[in-house]
Amino acid sequence: MSLEAARAAEQRSGVWSGALLALGSSVAVGSAIAATTALTEFPIMTGQAIRYGIAAVLIVACCRGRLPRVNAPQLVRIGVLGATGLAGFNICLVTALQRVDAGVVGAVVGAVPVVLALAGPLMARRSPSAKAVLAAGIVTTGAVVVQWTGSAGDPLGLLLAAGALAGECAFSLVAIPLVREIGARATAAYAAAAGAIQCGIVAVLIDLPALRWPTAAESAAIAYLAVVASAGAFLLWYAALDRIPVETAGAFAGVVPVCALLTGIVLGVSESSPLRFVGAAIVGVGVVIATWTPKRR
Repeated sequence: MSLEAARAAEQRSGVWSGALLALGSSVAVGSAIAATTALTEFPIMTGQAIRYGIAAVLIVACCRGRLPRVNAPQLVRIGVLGATGLAGFNICLVTALQRVDAGVVGAVVGAVPVVLALAGPLMARRSPSAKAVLAAGIVTTGAVVVQWTGSAGDPLGLLLAAGALAGECAFSLVAIPLVREIGARATAAYAAAAGAIQCGIVAVLIDLPALRWPTAAESAAIAYLAVVASAGAFLLWYAALDRIPVETAGAFAGVVPVCALLTGIVLGVSESSPLRFVGAAIVGVGVVIATWTPKRR
C-alpha cells in the first residue's frame, strides 16, 4: 500500500469514528428529550444547574480529577461557551416554548446543520464545502418535516427560537479551539461546570421563590439528563469534533429530533405519522451524504 493510500484509509477511519461519536451524542440527546416532560413543574433553571453540576462531576471523574490548567483567554472562552451554548440556549429555549408551538421551535433550531456548514469553515478560514452545505440542507429539511406541528405564531417567540439556534451552534463553534488546545474531555468538563455555575446564578434570580426538592420522577429525569444528555453527550460530541470537521458533525444534529420522535412514540408522548417518517428518511439521506468519502485510487 502506498503512503497516499494509507493516509486516505486513515482519514476514512477517522471520519467514520468521528461520525459514530457524533451519532452517539445525538442519539443520547434525542432520547433524553422525553425525560424533560417530567420537569415541566420543576423550577427550570434550577434543574439545569443541578443537571450540569452532576455532569461536571462525572466528567471530572472520567478524567481522574486531572484537568489541564487554562489560561486567561481560554477561561474567557469557557465562560462564553457556558453563557451561550448552555445557559443562554436553555433560557431562549424555555421562553420560546412559552410563546410558540414546540414544533415551531424545533424547526428553527433544526437549522443547526446549515449554520455549522457555513459558519464552521468560514471561522477556520476555509470555503464552505458544497457537499456539506447540500447535506446540511437535506438534513434540515428532514428535521423540519419531523418536527413541524403548528403555525409560526408570535414573532418574539420566533426571535427567541433563533436565540436558541444561536446557542446550539455556539456550543460547537466556541468550543472548537478549546478541543484543539486542552482536549475533548477537559472541554466537556469545563463546559459543564460553566453551565452549572451560570444556570445556578440565573436560578437564584428567578427560581428562588419556587425552589423545592424534586419528586422521585423529577429526580430520575434530572439524573438521566445529567448522565446521558450531558456527561455522555458532551464527551461524545467534543470527541467527534476532535476527529471530523464541525460541518460534518453538524449533520448529525438532525438525528436528535428523529430519535426524540422514536423515543416519544415508544413512551406514548409523541404521535407518529407517515410524513414524520418520511422526514426521518430525509435526515438519513443527508447524514449519508455528509459522511460519504469517495475512495481514491
